[in-house]
Amino acid sequence: MNTTTDAPHVRTEGLTVRYGAFQALRDVTVSLPAGGISGLIGPNGAGKTTLLNAISGFTPIAEGSVHIGHRNITALGTRRRALAGVVRGFQTVRLMERESVLTNVLVGTERLPQPNALAQFLALPSQWRARNRDLAAATEVLDLLGLARQAHRRVDELPFASRRLVEVARVLVSAPSVILLDEPAAGLDQEGRQELAAVLTRVHENHPSTMVVVEHDVDLVKSLCSYVIALDSGAFLRDGTPAEVFGDRQVQLAYFGRAASADA
Repeated sequence: MNTTTDAPHVRTEGLTVRYGAFQALRDVTVSLPAGGISGLIGPNGAGKTTLLNAISGFTPIAEGSVHIGHRNITALGTRRRALAGVVRGFQTVRLMERESVLTNVLVGTERLPQPNALAQFLALPSQWRARNRDLAAATEVLDLLGLARQAHRRVDELPFASRRLVEVARVLVSAPSVILLDEPAAGLDQEGRQELAAVLTRVHENHPSTMVVVEHDVDLVKSLCSYVIALDSGAFLRDGTPAEVFGDRQVQLAYFGRAASADA
Protein backbone atom coordinates (compact mmCIF):
# COMPACT_ATOMS: atom_id res chain seq x y z
CA MET A 1 0.00 0.00 0.00
CA ASN A 2 1.00 3.58 -0.55
CA THR A 3 1.85 4.99 2.86
CA THR A 4 2.65 8.50 1.68
CA THR A 5 -0.93 9.65 1.23
CA ASP A 6 -1.67 12.72 3.32
CA ALA A 7 -4.58 12.01 5.63
CA PRO A 8 -7.14 14.82 5.29
CA HIS A 9 -9.66 16.04 7.80
CA VAL A 10 -13.32 15.33 7.03
CA ARG A 11 -15.90 18.06 7.55
CA THR A 12 -19.64 18.32 7.05
CA GLU A 13 -21.51 21.60 7.19
CA GLY A 14 -25.25 21.81 7.82
CA LEU A 15 -25.77 18.30 6.47
CA THR A 16 -29.41 17.31 6.05
CA VAL A 17 -30.65 14.05 4.55
CA ARG A 18 -34.35 13.37 3.97
CA TYR A 19 -36.19 10.20 3.03
CA GLY A 20 -39.58 11.57 2.08
CA ALA A 21 -40.88 13.50 5.08
CA PHE A 22 -38.41 11.80 7.44
CA GLN A 23 -35.21 13.66 8.29
CA ALA A 24 -32.45 11.10 8.83
CA LEU A 25 -29.89 13.86 9.43
CA ARG A 26 -30.71 17.37 10.61
CA ASP A 27 -28.22 20.19 10.08
CA VAL A 28 -25.20 18.10 11.11
CA THR A 29 -21.90 19.98 11.25
CA VAL A 30 -18.93 17.89 12.35
CA SER A 31 -15.17 17.94 11.83
CA LEU A 32 -13.17 14.72 12.04
CA PRO A 33 -9.46 15.17 12.84
CA ALA A 34 -7.00 14.46 10.04
CA GLY A 35 -5.03 11.27 10.51
CA GLY A 36 -6.95 10.06 13.55
CA ILE A 37 -9.36 7.25 14.36
CA SER A 38 -12.75 8.73 15.21
CA GLY A 39 -15.72 6.91 16.66
CA LEU A 40 -19.29 7.64 15.63
CA ILE A 41 -21.79 6.58 18.28
CA GLY A 42 -25.46 6.88 19.09
CA PRO A 43 -28.56 4.76 19.67
CA ASN A 44 -30.30 2.93 16.84
CA GLY A 45 -31.80 5.46 14.45
CA ALA A 46 -29.32 8.16 15.42
CA GLY A 47 -28.19 8.65 11.81
CA LYS A 48 -24.72 7.09 12.04
CA THR A 49 -24.94 4.96 8.89
CA THR A 50 -26.69 7.78 7.05
CA LEU A 51 -23.78 10.09 7.88
CA LEU A 52 -21.29 7.56 6.44
CA ASN A 53 -23.49 7.22 3.36
CA ALA A 54 -23.62 10.99 2.93
CA ILE A 55 -19.86 11.36 3.22
CA SER A 56 -19.19 8.50 0.79
CA GLY A 57 -21.92 9.49 -1.67
CA PHE A 58 -24.25 6.55 -1.18
CA THR A 59 -27.22 8.74 -0.28
CA PRO A 60 -28.40 12.10 -1.70
CA ILE A 61 -27.89 15.20 0.43
CA ALA A 62 -30.84 17.59 0.74
CA GLU A 63 -28.85 20.45 2.25
CA GLY A 64 -25.31 21.14 3.37
CA SER A 65 -21.89 20.07 2.14
CA VAL A 66 -19.11 17.52 2.57
CA HIS A 67 -15.43 18.47 2.53
CA ILE A 68 -12.33 16.29 2.39
CA GLY A 69 -9.37 18.43 3.32
CA HIS A 70 -9.87 21.70 1.44
CA ARG A 71 -11.93 20.06 -1.30
CA ASN A 72 -15.71 20.29 -1.47
CA ILE A 73 -16.86 16.88 -2.73
CA THR A 74 -20.60 17.40 -2.35
CA ALA A 75 -21.22 17.26 -6.11
CA LEU A 76 -19.12 14.14 -6.69
CA GLY A 77 -20.71 10.72 -7.19
CA THR A 78 -19.73 7.60 -5.30
CA ARG A 79 -17.05 6.45 -7.76
CA ARG A 80 -15.38 9.85 -8.01
CA ARG A 81 -15.31 10.08 -4.22
CA ALA A 82 -13.68 6.65 -4.09
CA LEU A 83 -11.09 7.78 -6.64
CA ALA A 84 -10.53 10.81 -4.39
CA GLY A 85 -9.67 8.41 -1.56
CA VAL A 86 -12.98 8.06 0.32
CA VAL A 87 -13.82 4.37 0.80
CA ARG A 88 -16.64 2.85 2.83
CA GLY A 89 -17.08 -0.56 4.43
CA PHE A 90 -20.51 -1.98 5.23
CA GLN A 91 -22.11 -3.44 8.33
CA THR A 92 -23.09 -6.63 6.53
CA VAL A 93 -20.20 -8.60 5.05
CA ARG A 94 -20.53 -8.41 1.26
CA LEU A 95 -18.15 -10.97 -0.18
CA MET A 96 -18.14 -13.40 -3.08
CA GLU A 97 -18.52 -16.54 -1.03
CA ARG A 98 -17.25 -19.05 -3.59
CA GLU A 99 -14.23 -17.01 -4.67
CA SER A 100 -10.81 -16.90 -3.04
CA VAL A 101 -9.76 -14.38 -0.43
CA LEU A 102 -7.32 -12.86 -2.94
CA THR A 103 -10.00 -12.46 -5.61
CA ASN A 104 -12.29 -10.73 -3.13
CA VAL A 105 -9.58 -8.31 -2.08
CA LEU A 106 -8.63 -7.56 -5.70
CA VAL A 107 -12.18 -6.29 -6.24
CA GLY A 108 -11.18 -3.31 -4.11
CA THR A 109 -8.46 -2.33 -6.58
CA GLU A 110 -11.16 -1.29 -9.06
CA ARG A 111 -11.14 2.00 -7.14
CA LEU A 112 -7.59 2.61 -8.41
CA PRO A 113 -7.02 4.25 -11.81
CA GLN A 114 -7.28 1.53 -14.45
CA PRO A 115 -6.25 1.34 -18.15
CA ASN A 116 -8.99 2.04 -20.68
CA ALA A 117 -11.04 -0.73 -22.26
CA LEU A 118 -8.85 -0.90 -25.37
CA ALA A 119 -5.67 -1.38 -23.32
CA GLN A 120 -7.37 -4.12 -21.35
CA PHE A 121 -8.72 -5.85 -24.48
CA LEU A 122 -5.34 -5.76 -26.25
CA ALA A 123 -3.42 -6.62 -23.06
CA LEU A 124 -1.14 -3.64 -23.58
CA PRO A 125 1.81 -3.07 -21.21
CA SER A 126 -0.26 -0.57 -19.20
CA GLN A 127 -2.75 -3.34 -18.45
CA TRP A 128 -0.02 -5.65 -17.16
CA ARG A 129 1.53 -2.88 -15.08
CA ALA A 130 -1.85 -2.16 -13.48
CA ARG A 131 -2.43 -5.87 -12.86
CA ASN A 132 0.97 -6.26 -11.18
CA ARG A 133 0.34 -3.13 -9.10
CA ASP A 134 -3.03 -4.45 -7.94
CA LEU A 135 -1.62 -7.88 -7.08
CA ALA A 136 1.22 -6.31 -5.09
CA ALA A 137 -1.23 -4.10 -3.17
CA ALA A 138 -3.51 -7.04 -2.37
CA THR A 139 -0.59 -9.20 -1.25
CA GLU A 140 0.69 -6.43 1.02
CA VAL A 141 -2.65 -5.77 2.70
CA LEU A 142 -3.29 -9.50 3.22
CA ASP A 143 0.08 -9.77 4.91
CA LEU A 144 -0.64 -6.73 7.08
CA LEU A 145 -3.95 -8.22 8.25
CA GLY A 146 -2.50 -11.68 8.85
CA LEU A 147 -4.43 -13.22 5.96
CA ALA A 148 -1.54 -14.11 3.63
CA ARG A 149 -1.81 -17.85 4.33
CA GLN A 150 -5.52 -17.73 3.56
CA ALA A 151 -5.12 -15.93 0.21
CA HIS A 152 -6.14 -18.87 -1.97
CA ARG A 153 -8.85 -20.28 0.27
CA ARG A 154 -12.48 -19.79 -0.62
CA VAL A 155 -14.22 -17.23 1.54
CA ASP A 156 -17.00 -19.63 2.53
CA GLU A 157 -14.36 -21.86 4.17
CA LEU A 158 -13.28 -19.15 6.61
CA PRO A 159 -14.54 -18.45 10.14
CA PHE A 160 -16.63 -15.32 10.55
CA ALA A 161 -13.85 -13.26 12.15
CA SER A 162 -11.57 -13.91 9.16
CA ARG A 163 -14.36 -12.99 6.75
CA ARG A 164 -14.66 -9.66 8.55
CA LEU A 165 -10.95 -9.08 7.99
CA VAL A 166 -11.34 -9.88 4.27
CA GLU A 167 -13.97 -7.16 4.07
CA VAL A 168 -11.57 -4.74 5.80
CA ALA A 169 -8.77 -5.81 3.43
CA ARG A 170 -10.93 -5.02 0.41
CA VAL A 171 -11.51 -1.52 1.79
CA LEU A 172 -7.81 -0.97 2.45
CA VAL A 173 -6.30 -2.32 -0.76
CA SER A 174 -6.77 0.93 -2.70
CA ALA A 175 -4.84 2.83 0.02
CA PRO A 176 -7.69 5.25 0.76
CA SER A 177 -7.01 8.46 2.63
CA VAL A 178 -10.45 8.35 4.29
CA ILE A 179 -11.72 5.00 5.62
CA LEU A 180 -15.35 4.71 6.77
CA LEU A 181 -16.20 1.50 8.64
CA ASP A 182 -19.80 0.69 9.63
CA GLU A 183 -19.82 -1.59 12.68
CA PRO A 184 -16.84 -3.69 11.60
CA ALA A 185 -17.05 -5.70 14.83
CA ALA A 186 -20.70 -6.71 14.34
CA GLY A 187 -21.15 -10.42 14.98
CA LEU A 188 -17.72 -10.92 16.54
CA ASP A 189 -17.19 -12.34 20.01
CA GLN A 190 -15.03 -10.54 22.58
CA GLU A 191 -11.84 -12.17 21.36
CA GLY A 192 -12.67 -11.27 17.77
CA ARG A 193 -13.38 -7.68 18.77
CA GLN A 194 -10.05 -7.37 20.52
CA GLU A 195 -8.28 -8.85 17.49
CA LEU A 196 -10.08 -6.43 15.17
CA ALA A 197 -9.12 -3.44 17.33
CA ALA A 198 -5.48 -4.56 17.22
CA VAL A 199 -5.63 -5.01 13.44
CA LEU A 200 -7.19 -1.58 12.84
CA THR A 201 -4.61 0.04 15.11
CA ARG A 202 -1.82 -1.71 13.19
CA VAL A 203 -3.34 -0.68 9.87
CA HIS A 204 -3.54 2.92 11.00
CA GLU A 205 0.08 2.90 12.13
CA ASN A 206 1.22 1.48 8.78
CA HIS A 207 -1.11 3.43 6.52
CA PRO A 208 -1.77 7.09 7.43
CA SER A 209 -5.47 7.76 6.98
CA THR A 210 -8.46 9.42 8.54
CA MET A 211 -10.55 6.54 9.88
CA VAL A 212 -14.16 6.77 11.05
CA VAL A 213 -15.69 3.80 12.87
CA VAL A 214 -19.38 3.36 13.67
CA GLU A 215 -19.55 1.11 16.70
CA HIS A 216 -21.84 0.25 19.63
CA ASP A 217 -19.20 -1.47 21.75
CA VAL A 218 -18.13 1.18 24.27
CA ASP A 219 -14.93 -0.62 25.25
CA LEU A 220 -13.89 -0.97 21.61
CA VAL A 221 -14.50 2.72 20.95
CA LYS A 222 -12.53 3.71 24.05
CA SER A 223 -9.58 1.48 23.13
CA LEU A 224 -9.50 2.37 19.43
CA CYS A 225 -10.63 5.97 19.05
CA SER A 226 -9.02 9.23 20.13
CA TYR A 227 -12.05 11.31 19.16
CA VAL A 228 -15.77 10.54 19.35
CA ILE A 229 -18.89 12.12 17.88
CA ALA A 230 -22.32 11.30 19.32
CA LEU A 231 -25.52 11.62 17.29
CA ASP A 232 -29.11 11.28 18.44
CA SER A 233 -32.27 11.32 16.30
CA GLY A 234 -30.30 12.55 13.30
CA ALA A 235 -28.75 15.50 15.11
CA PHE A 236 -25.31 16.28 16.53
CA LEU A 237 -25.19 15.70 20.28
CA ARG A 238 -21.59 15.89 21.55
CA ASP A 239 -17.98 15.47 20.48
CA GLY A 240 -14.63 15.20 22.21
CA THR A 241 -12.41 12.54 23.72
CA PRO A 242 -14.01 9.19 24.62
CA ALA A 243 -13.96 10.16 28.31
CA GLU A 244 -15.66 13.50 27.60
CA VAL A 245 -18.34 12.05 25.34
CA PHE A 246 -19.21 8.94 27.36
CA GLY A 247 -19.14 11.03 30.53
CA ASP A 248 -21.70 13.47 29.17
CA ARG A 249 -25.12 13.20 30.81
CA GLN A 250 -27.06 13.77 27.58
CA VAL A 251 -25.03 11.09 25.80
CA GLN A 252 -25.64 8.66 28.64
CA LEU A 253 -29.38 9.32 28.49
CA ALA A 254 -29.48 8.88 24.70
CA TYR A 255 -27.06 5.95 24.49
CA PHE A 256 -27.86 3.98 27.63
CA GLY A 257 -31.30 5.33 28.52
CA ARG A 258 -29.94 6.62 31.83
CA ALA A 259 -27.22 8.81 33.28
CA ALA A 260 -24.40 7.15 35.17
CA SER A 261 -24.42 7.60 38.92
CA ALA A 262 -21.78 9.84 40.45
CA ASP A 263 -19.80 6.90 41.78
CA ALA A 264 -20.13 4.68 38.68
